[in-house]
Amino acid sequence: MMASNGAERIAARALALVAAAALVACTEAAPPPRTAQPTSAPATLEPPPAMGVFRSKRFGLDLELYDGTAWKIDDRSTHWLSASHPEGSSLLVRTWRAENRMNRDKCEAQARNFRRLPSAESVEIVDERAFDVPPGFDTRATVGLMPSREGSIFGMVLAFGGSGRRCFAFVYATQATGPRATEIVADRLAKTTEGALGKLAFRRDFEPPLERDAGEPETDQR
Repeated sequence: MMASNGAERIAARALALVAAAALVACTEAAPPPRTAQPTSAPATLEPPPAMGVFRSKRFGLDLELYDGTAWKIDDRSTHWLSASHPEGSSLLVRTWRAENRMNRDKCEAQARNFRRLPSAESVEIVDERAFDVPPGFDTRATVGLMPSREGSIFGMVLAFGGSGRRCFAFVYATQATGPRATEIVADRLAKTTEGALGKLAFRRDFEPPLERDAGEPETDQR
């Protein structure tokens, strides 16, 4: 009985020593405590855009598109921010600074000189109104529908604006086929007009780049 009690005490002592050694090892391996860092971002940094919103630093704007993650956006290869959707929709957005004082009509003419754009001629106009986008610009949007020769329905949103020597262009085009084509296109046009165009957000301190008239719409894809 004595021997048994001695063995138990030795085993208990051994377990205690092993536990103590393990505790010391964990304490030595643990990194020193770190001072808690503030969770808020510095005031000099802009908050990240909301989910589904594309931020263009080049044009100083935040663009919200329906089915945001489905769009393929290119904000580098040309002078335009361009976006395309697998459904058959495309969007071009651009701001720029001109050498002379501009208005909506002059900005549209210059945009069409930069690049070939859809025309509102022969299109059934379903909506036409002014937008305060960018703030202070005389922007006006034209929304139209047109059947194509292939039997599909073509729709577009054309918006141009000017302020001083600054210009803005927003060109959306889409098409659909089938018995519900008109309904589908109308829904896309409404989402684009009220969402992508109506909710465009601009940095107040942003100055668009100076652009000169190209003069060759067939070859210049600026």
